[in-house]
Amino acid sequence: MNNIEELYAIERECFGGSWTMEMLRDEWESLLSVTVTHFEDGRLAAFALGRVAADEGELYQIGTLPEFRRRGIAEKLLAELHDKMREKGAAICFLEVRSQNVSAIALYEKCGYERISVRKKYYPDDDAVIMRRYLK
Repeated sequence: MNNIEELYAIERECFGGSWTMEMLRDEWESLLSVTVTHFEDGRLAAFALGRVAADEGELYQIGTLPEFRRRGIAEKLLAELHDKMREKGAAICFLEVRSQNVSAIALYEKCGYERISVRKKYYPDDDAVIMRRYLK
């Protein structure tokens, strides 16, 4: 199995297949893309995927397989993603998260993100909280 297939398996497990394999592959191969991964025992256990355009980064997804959660992996991935975004010239990173995803919001706040707005009814069943973190 190659990394994109493993990444897609995690995406399906964590997000129910909100991205297709083709979407992930296109983003993975984009020059604007920033992807960081974490392996356990030779197996892809977690990933973070984002993009940098001009001086702005955006976190698209961060996912950790359930059996590897609560080990600080996501926090480490975010730090690594931020470093790579800075290397590509990003001064700030944005993300959107479901308002009901309190564990993800807590992680983002722990990693220096602040809530800046809410997009009402962004998801069919939830609002989106927009968050940002300055990188420089």
